[in-house]
Amino acid sequence: MPPAWPERVETVLLDAGGVLLDLDFKYVRRLIEPRLEPSTPAIDEAQLGRLEARARQEVQRQVQAGGRMRDAWRDYFHIILGGVHVPVAEQAGIIDSLWEAHRRFGLWTVAIEGAPQAVAELRRRGLELGVVSNAEGRVAMDLDSAGFEGMFTTVVDSHVVGVEKPDPRIFEIALERLGAEPETTIYLGDVLAVDVEGAKSARITPVLVDLHGLYPSVDVRRIDSIRELPALLGDS
Repeated sequence: MPPAWPERVETVLLDAGGVLLDLDFKYVRRLIEPRLEPSTPAIDEAQLGRLEARARQEVQRQVQAGGRMRDAWRDYFHIILGGVHVPVAEQAGIIDSLWEAHRRFGLWTVAIEGAPQAVAELRRRGLELGVVSNAEGRVAMDLDSAGFEGMFTTVVDSHVVGVEKPDPRIFEIALERLGAEPETTIYLGDVLAVDVEGAKSARITPVLVDLHGLYPSVDVRRIDSIRELPALLGDS
């Protein structure tokens, strides 16, 4: 059974990447395709999405072993590139290009289908909304560009505040900014070791976004997408 649900939910905190924003698979595909061998099958964006989910599992494994999310960047993209048969000799250069692109204009910049509408519905219900993200200093700008402008009372970017998930302090910063209590707050994220464990350590109820059904037996409430969150809260 999942952990107890709050008697009332007043505040919803959300991860950015994987919950509100998706990796720009079109850009990644355009960068990869010129490096492929002519005989390599065409890259499908749905395939990239499945590989990205596997890559997040590797991030989780590394965090559970004591590593930091930012240090898993290269391994994360090696999994994606290897999965679409990019030659090993080409992968380091592509990953360097991806990092430079992310630093300059962001890679997690595409609104996940239905996410702006779900957030708008939460606002309509009068919930206090904030974002807590391990990012590189531009997540607020990326959210605005993707259609979320003005929807969040606060956006806590790990690069800006100097602490990252799963450290409970980053969640406490958001709670303090919002004047919220952990007992009436939920946090929606997509990486167990980072989002779920981090929220728990801050005494916040976690909800796991598990698009590809990777965690069927985990002891936490799961949804496929943020689109399901208004209905879940309607039952709370």
